[in-house]
Order: sequence, then C-alpha cells, then structure tokens
Amino acid sequence: MSSKPVIVLDSVGKCYQIYDKPRDRLLQMFWRQRRQLYREFWALRDLSLKVYPGEVVGVIGANGAGKSTLLQLICGTLAPSSGTLRVNGRVAALLELGAGFNPEFSGRENVYLSGAVVGMSRQEIASRYDRIVEFSGIGEFIERPVKTYSSGMYVRLAFAVAIHVDPDILIIDEALSVGDGEFARKSFDRIMAMKSAGKTILFCSHALYQVESFCDRALWLDKGVCVLQGNPSEVVARYNGTLLNQMAERLDPALVAGLSASPQAPAAVSQSPAPSANEQNTTALTGQGRILAVRVALEGQSGRKLCGRSGVSDLCVQIDFHVDPQLPDPVIGVTIDYENIVAASCAVTRSDGITVRRDKAGQGSIELCFPQLALRKGEYWVSVYLACENAVHFYDVAHQVAIFHMQDMHIEPGLVLLPHEWRITIETQQQSAIPLVELPWGARIETDEADSLGLRAHAGQFESVETDLCRRLLVSGDRVLDVGANIGYYSLLFATLVGVEGQVTAVEPDPGNLQLLRRNLARNASARAVQVCTCALSSQTGDGQLYRAENQGMHRLYPSVCCADQTVSVPLIAGDSLQLAPLDFIKIDIEGYEPFALAGLQRTLTQSPGVKVLCEFSPLSLIEAGSSPQALLQPFQQQGFRLLHWTQQRWQELSFASLRHQLECLSIEQARGFIAGLRQNAASVQQICDQSATFLSQCGYSRELFENLLFVAPAAWRQVRQRLQLTPVTVVTDSPLETRL
Repeated sequence: MSSKPVIVLDSVGKCYQIYDKPRDRLLQMFWRQRRQLYREFWALRDLSLKVYPGEVVGVIGANGAGKSTLLQLICGTLAPSSGTLRVNGRVAALLELGAGFNPEFSGRENVYLSGAVVGMSRQEIASRYDRIVEFSGIGEFIERPVKTYSSGMYVRLAFAVAIHVDPDILIIDEALSVGDGEFARKSFDRIMAMKSAGKTILFCSHALYQVESFCDRALWLDKGVCVLQGNPSEVVARYNGTLLNQMAERLDPALVAGLSASPQAPAAVSQSPAPSANEQNTTALTGQGRILAVRVALEGQSGRKLCGRSGVSDLCVQIDFHVDPQLPDPVIGVTIDYENIVAASCAVTRSDGITVRRDKAGQGSIELCFPQLALRKGEYWVSVYLACENAVHFYDVAHQVAIFHMQDMHIEPGLVLLPHEWRITIETQQQSAIPLVELPWGARIETDEADSLGLRAHAGQFESVETDLCRRLLVSGDRVLDVGANIGYYSLLFATLVGVEGQVTAVEPDPGNLQLLRRNLARNASARAVQVCTCALSSQTGDGQLYRAENQGMHRLYPSVCCADQTVSVPLIAGDSLQLAPLDFIKIDIEGYEPFALAGLQRTLTQSPGVKVLCEFSPLSLIEAGSSPQALLQPFQQQGFRLLHWTQQRWQELSFASLRHQLECLSIEQARGFIAGLRQNAASVQQICDQSATFLSQCGYSRELFENLLFVAPAAWRQVRQRLQLTPVTVVTDSPLETRL
C-alpha cells in the first residue's frame, strides 16, 4: 500500500439551507447577509479522512448520518461547504445505478455518455464497448432507448459501465452485487476481483456483517460527525452497543441488563420465504443458488410457531438447497434474532470448518442442531442464509422461517445462559463449621446440618451395597442419570467412574440440596462430567410442590406423613425432553414418586438398549404418592427387563411373579387407611418407619420397608451377569415347577 493517500478530506463539511417557504429563497438573494431566512442543516461536519491506495473502507451509521453525502462529495456530485477535499484517480460510483442515463438515448449512446462524464476518450470507450455489452447481457436491446428497458436490464447496463471504466477508486452504496441470479454472482465476482487487484474501495452499508468481512477499516458516522474509525470488528461492536442503548426503552429493563453488543445479522439480499418440500424446484440455477426448504423443530415439534424451555429444548434446523454445480461449495448460516432487536446467535459453516457438499445436480441438505438451547425467556426468530464460498455474497435468504418462544424457570436477567461453574476457593466460617467428609473414592463432600445421609457418622460410607454395585457396573464412557441427586454423593461417584468420556446428569429440584450439590461438584475436579437439572421429573410438564421432610434433608413431591407443611414450587418436566438417550445407567430414589418419573422416561428407556435402573422400592411410599407397586413393576416386565435384589449377601435374580405374589397380601385400600391413621397421630419419622414395618409384617409382606431393586434391560443382562458374577439360582415363581436362570 502506497504511503500517499488517494483521498484526503481535511475538515470537510456540507451544509444545506432549509427554507420554510419557497419565496424565502428568492428574498434571501436580495437580503444577502443582512438577514437570514433559512435554517442550516449540516449533513457533514468537520470530517478529516485519508484513504490509501488498495484500502477498502466501510462507512456505517444510521439513516441520515451523512454516509451518502460523504460518498457524493468524493464522487464530485456535491461540493463541500467547508474544508478541502482532494481525490487522486478515476472514480467509478455505484450509488443510484443509472442516475446519469438519458432515458431517450439508446443503450449505446448512454455508454458513451457515461464514459465521457468520467473523463474517458471516445477511443477508450470504444475499446471497452464490446466487453460492457457482453457483461450486461442485454444483447440487441443495446440499440433501443433505455426508457424501454426493464428495471433489471437498466441495472445490468449501469453496473457494466461502472466497472469497465477501469477506475482507481470504486464507491459502492449499499450493495456489493446488483441484479439477481447469475448476474448478481458475476457482479460480485468482478467487485472481489477489483479488490484483489488493489483498487481503492469505499463501501457504505447497513449490513454490518459484510462490513466486517469485506473491509480493512470502518468509519462510523453519526449526525454528520465521525464517531470512530479503525478496525471493523471494534467499530461495529461499538456501533452495535450504541444501537442497543437506543433500544433500551423498548425492552424489559432486566433483559437490557443482560444484553451485550452482538454482531448484526447479514442484511438480506432477498427475503423470499423458503418453499415447502413439495414446492422444491430442481431446475438448474446458472450462476446462483436457492434455498429450497427449511424445517425448524423444537423439542421434536416442527412448524413456524414453536415453544421451548431454556436449557432443556433442542433446536434443529434442516435446510435443503440448490447451487449451480459449476460454482464453489457454498456457505450456510443460521441466525437466531431476539425479535427484531439483536442477533442472539449465529452459526456459519465456514467459521465452523464445515464443507457444504452437493450432489452432481447441485442439490444438498444440511442440518444444524442447538442441543439444550441456552436462550432465556423471550421470542426469537430463525433466519437462514445461503452464501458464496467466502460468506460475503448471499444467493438467497429465508427470513424468519420460524418464531419460537422460550420459557425459563429462572427469573435472572440475560439473553443467554452460558455454561459455567462455581469454584469455592475460600471456605466461609459457616461452611467450615461443618467439616468436609472424604468419600471412599477420594472425593470431598459437604453434608447438610442434619447429616441426613449419615456420612459424618459413618466416615463417608453410605449405602455400601448400592455403592459397590455402581462401582462394579459402570465403566469409562457410560452415560448416567441420577434422579434425586440430593447433595451429590452418587453424582460424584458416577463422575469418577465414567471419566471425562462419559456424562452424568444430576436431577435435583430441592433448592437447599441444590446449593450443596453445586458446591460439592465445584470442589471436586472429577465432577466436570456432571450436568445439573433443577427440574423435577414427572410424567408430563407442569408445576409441582416439594414438601420438606422433618429431618430437613429430603423433599417429596407429595404431602407425606414424613413431611412438614413447608413447601416450595418447582417445575416438572418429562425426562424424555432432556434428550439423554442412550443411557447406560439410571439411579432413581425419589421417595415413592418413581412411577411418575419413569413414565416420562419411557422413550429414553426404549432408546437405551443397554440400560440398568437402580430403583428404590417401598410399597407404602408408592401408595402414599398416589401410585402403586404394580405401576412401577409393570413397564419393566412388559419390556423384558430382568430383576435383581440383594439377598444372602449377594445380588440374585428375582422374578416379577415372585415379587407380585408378595404384594398380593397388601391391600391398597387397607394401606391408605393405615397411612391416614399415621397422619392423625403425627408420629416422628422413626416411629412412622417402625409402625410401617410392623403393618407390612402383619399383612404378610416379608420384604424390607425400603429396598433397592436393579432392573436390567435384556441386551445388558449378559454384561451384568458377568460383572456381578451371578450364579444360576432357582427363582421363586407362581408355579413350583417353573425355574429360571
């Protein structure tokens, strides 16, 4: 780049005289300076600028900022009111294309007229004439008056003339390419070739994405004054920040507090909606591209108006397209805008290193997925862009193909919930008052004040049988769901076992336990594989109440005799909406609410052929929660699961028939009457457990009041049998002659 500038503006200003009445203009000529009958409007004020050879400068700003005035001053169509302006070199301008054409003249005559205006000799014009006509593609119409041209022909000829005058400086107002289809691509290629050839270019646009992609430097004008100039990314970011401040009155103050400057989505070259699949046109598109169809799905539901949940719902956008096979592989972008205010997110194949392939006919299809979409509450618009290989020229745009509303259980401000984790580096006095407990596998955990899991009392040991089972069944890379994660004992164990290749989802809606869970995960490096879900799992989405247990260490999703009246509202979701399949292991312990949670996980279970489910089984808790033991067992039995229980110091298979036989002695009506009596007596938790055990024994139910059962999917049975070293045993069934291994 030469050190001598080709464009120099020194304190340049442009002032217009505004008269209230037409006659005042005439009167002003007589009054001259003795009286002023006009108001001054400064479209540009005190602007200094130097542009060097080969530099591409973008000019941005709101309407009325002075952008077009600046370009017209450089072109020479306007004279400055103050300051000095020097331009060295031939200028070609793409302002209002064809503005200098005489409609009565033929195309040929206008070519010569336009060339003469920019200082070309007749011989120079003649030498370029054939190339201009060929590029415009208007053929024999060149000899007809331009007033007979269509708008497309008019634009083609004007552009062809502008780029063939061999300018030193090219000025573009708003469009990098003109026309449509093949000509748009051809004009874009010519402009890019001029940039590569070292031509000086001034580009004025509202398409901030193109300014960042195309320009070396950006100039921001506001009310005729230069606010900032420099690196395009920095200038655009500052400009966007100002736009957001100006929009603040339109937004919820809480949302404004969470917004940050975001790149503006690319300006649409065309805004035609994408046709449906049955309207796809496979006709060859020479020199151009077309979006054939766009399908948007949220939580598995497709359509134009959708609804999702923050941090839970998956957003998928499938795009079918066609691009001339002779052109390079295209680029596809998808933007998600917060209404029409700010771009919340944008994904572009070129930036992600994805090559968009097509078949021999030029057709292709691609899908973009946003798992567990982290956008917060509000309405969002989805738009799709099909662009050239360097993502500057747009073949087609499918604008606002879908609108979706996000629901968020949290009230905190912000546009997006970024992945994050808290790490406690200094223990507070309150926390240090309760010493951390080291678990058998090395993790350190903070307990609740009541030590409801008994970790401090038993040196970090809890449910040793179940803990050992998990350590024998889980391996690196497994995917685990911990329903009722409490303070994180099992979640930390699972994270250690599955390693960085695996994944653990911990479900805990209790606010008190949730705080301890997150603190315990944060202080253990092995917990990086754990994702926390703060909803409660149920058969469907809705709202629920958690009832606090008397020992303050547990909550239940129903008014149990073991609970106080204190409640907290929590959102309920169906586990299938978490999209966790395939899972290898599920641990579920939610005090009798298990059938409801598992009903919402049926699709996940079906899609997890190797799953094992460790589930607490308590007949009275199941009945008190409004379900029944049979409701828990039946789905597993129907899907062919095998059943294991802990007996005689080892895990052994138990037939569903044998367990059902035990349950036959337990009348649900009688059990409900017993539970109602417990409520009236308002006994302590220990007394409730003792009386419940006695009641079951009197009914003839000989199993434990609370026990853990392991349900094993058929495809996982051989693996489980090997890892637990199961030996063939006789299983009690309804028939004394029936045995199973």
